[in-house]
Amino acid sequence: MSEFDFGARRASEFRQRGFWTLFAERHSEERALMARRGPWFWQRGLPDFALVLSMYVAPAQNHVGVFFGRNEKFGATQAWSRLKPFQPAIEARLELRPEQSCEGLGINSMWRVNCYAEDNWPAMTDWLVTECSRIERAVTEVLGNAGDGGS
Repeated sequence: MSEFDFGARRASEFRQRGFWTLFAERHSEERALMARRGPWFWQRGLPDFALVLSMYVAPAQNHVGVFFGRNEKFGATQAWSRLKPFQPAIEARLELRPEQSCEGLGINSMWRVNCYAEDNWPAMTDWLVTECSRIERAVTEVLGNAGDGGS
C-alpha cells in the first residue's frame, strides 16, 4: 500500500455539498469572485484577462487542484493556447515541484490528499484558495508585464 493509496472509494461517496459549504464558510470572499461552480469545482474569475481559475476536488484520485478552466459565458475559452507563450514565465514564478502538477492540464497545481477524511477539509479549502491566489498573482504579473512590453 503506497503513501497515497487511501482505498478504492467512489467519487459518489464524497460529500461534495458539505465540502463546498465549508469552503464558502471559510472563504466567504470567494463568493464575490465566483464565475461558476459545480459539484466538483469552484471557478474564480479573472475578468481583466478573460480567464477563470478552477479550484476542484477529485476524491477518486485523492487530490485537489487548481487549473485554468473554461467558461464561455465569462469569455474564458482557449485558455491553454492563449497562456502557452507565457507558461514558462508563470511556472517559474510558481516554483512548483514536478509532483505538484498534472500533465495535460496546462498551468496547474495539485495536492495529493485523502479527500474523504473530513478532518482534512479545512486544510484542503485553505490550500485551494492559497494556491489559486498564487497562480492568479503569477498570471497577473506576467500578463501585466507583457502588456507593458516587459517580461
